[in-house]
Amino acid sequence: MFKKSILAVSLTATLSACSVNPQIIAPAEVAQSSREDMSLLFRDQAVSGAVSLDEAIARAVLNNREKKLKTLEAALAQGQIEVARHAMLPELTAAAGYSRRSEYAASASVVFDDGKPGPLGENPSYSVSQDKSRHTEDISFTWNVLDFGLSYVRAQQHADRYLISKERERKVVHNITQDVRAAYWRAVSAERLLVKIDPLIEQASDALANSRQVESQRLRAPLEALYYQRELLDILRALQALRLDLSGARTELAGLMGLKPGTAFELADVGNPSFTMPELGVSLNEMEELALQQRPELLESRYQQRISAAEARAALLDMLPGINLTAGVYQDSNDYLLNQDWTSFGAQVSWNLFDVFRVGTERRLAKTREALAEEQRLASSMTVLTQVHLSHIRYQQALKSFDLADSYLQVAQRIGEQTANAASSQRSSELDNIRESLNALLAELRRDVAYADLQNSYGRIFVSMGMDLLPEGYTEVTLEDLSEQIRQRFAAWQAQKTPVAEEAPADDEVDVTQQPAIVAEGKVG
Repeated sequence: MFKKSILAVSLTATLSACSVNPQIIAPAEVAQSSREDMSLLFRDQAVSGAVSLDEAIARAVLNNREKKLKTLEAALAQGQIEVARHAMLPELTAAAGYSRRSEYAASASVVFDDGKPGPLGENPSYSVSQDKSRHTEDISFTWNVLDFGLSYVRAQQHADRYLISKERERKVVHNITQDVRAAYWRAVSAERLLVKIDPLIEQASDALANSRQVESQRLRAPLEALYYQRELLDILRALQALRLDLSGARTELAGLMGLKPGTAFELADVGNPSFTMPELGVSLNEMEELALQQRPELLESRYQQRISAAEARAALLDMLPGINLTAGVYQDSNDYLLNQDWTSFGAQVSWNLFDVFRVGTERRLAKTREALAEEQRLASSMTVLTQVHLSHIRYQQALKSFDLADSYLQVAQRIGEQTANAASSQRSSELDNIRESLNALLAELRRDVAYADLQNSYGRIFVSMGMDLLPEGYTEVTLEDLSEQIRQRFAAWQAQKTPVAEEAPADDEVDVTQQPAIVAEGKVG
């Protein structure tokens, strides 16, 4: 009967395993999930009032999905520290069991003589030393000293990986800040210029229609009319390309701020843009020093160097003899036992003797690993210094480009005024007026683009130095408070209040199990 039951259970399990088939997701389930995703992506994203650059950056860092992803990665890394800490604890195992057999475990004994067992007699005497049914309980303690040492080293490595995740989160915030700055000024230029493009397109379209009518009536030479129409078509094509290039700026900015595409909002600098010239009050040597101390990439490489050193220690620990300590309390309900409750303890030492031949190889590998980490850090330092110099050069060139673009705009506007006056007195053609209006519009666009590039190059300098625009614990404040703190930080930078690198705390002064904001963030102001 028992064998038949086992066969039936095995057959049922086999058939169940063979019954698994691919199941596609139902369209209704996909539609419901899409609606839920839409509500999660764009909930609590109402915009009231004009959006300034400070508010745009605050919205981006609070709502950007890539930023939230890095935050969750940091939280996951922090959880790994807790797991590694628990791995250092001894094993304390509690077990209980019940067993029953259909027949007694009766056995007989024979004499063992001359290396062979004797024959079993015709009427052997059987003995029983175990009940048909029995239950057992035990609590055992096991601790491997070598595993404790390895777990401690692994916990240190997980702590450094957590700090690396925080530095990557800082880097994402820096990139978001730069992207929002570029998109914001681009959107400001688009808002200011798009309202001027449509009237100019309408004027050029009317002139083109008039020219075609003049051509059909043969009031002008056909070739002259065609030349005139070609210039108008070139102007229309340039205007339409310009409108197409500017029309996506608002959508790009909305996406960076976490707003649903098509959300209506105003930009603070559209009506009265202040084309102030940002000044840099830090020397190139100070920029280099700050960059080497604060850039997320370099801090990440330093943590990676510590991880490599810890890996070398772990490899050496793994070659040491293993000491295993055990202790336990046991209970067995078997009536045939004299002592149904007992305790035991012991110790065991084990060592793979062939590990002796690995010592030299592991040491050479450890030195190579540390040398590689050192070279990676130095290579990153060289890259950072290069970026600092390039950002300084681009800032100086952006200053000159903006000054030139502003002068060009002033001349183009004066030419446009003269051409408009001449067209009103019929001393110049409408084509000249349209052409110069387009030139003035393009000059204004170049001026706005040059100013946006100036602002971007100015902000890139501080990013190249690793300066944090956001205060510590910024995720815990409201949007309004964060916008105000960003405005104050911008004002401090504009007032040439540069950060001072502080001496980093010793390794034993950093508690990686506390809140994720332990990484030194902004030290400005």
